[in-house]
Amino acid sequence: MPIHPIRQPSLDEIEKSHNPNKPIYMLNLWRFRPTAIYATEHAHLSPSACTGREATDRYRSAIQAVLPPHAAVQFVGHYEGLVAGPEGEKWDWVAVVRYETLRGFREMVESRVYREEVEPHRVAGLEEWRLVALEGVGGFGAEG
Repeated sequence: MPIHPIRQPSLDEIEKSHNPNKPIYMLNLWRFRPTAIYATEHAHLSPSACTGREATDRYRSAIQAVLPPHAAVQFVGHYEGLVAGPEGEKWDWVAVVRYETLRGFREMVESRVYREEVEPHRVAGLEEWRLVALEGVGGFGAEG
């Protein structure tokens, strides 16, 4: 199954309605490949075979160099089980990352360094993933 790319048109749509002065949160849902699959042009990033989890560990390490100021991981967790949702949907790893601005997130994912040195690890390591943009609205039940 192909890994869905970050869609610039989707970011354009979000940017139209998102308050540029508010942080944006990215919900990451990851399912690891048993064995990482690096594209030929990125084979140099993995001198030896590795698991999908190992490739995404490399991604998490490499992304540190390009994270925008004040970006912070808010939550990381391992999947426990599906309570509601499509049968068979399963994730290995879940995270919520807070970015100070949507612009900062965009500049990161559109940068040459991210595309050439960071993203290839995620693509190689993941069998499936979702990236969902969220805007905080306060506590549960808060008006927003």
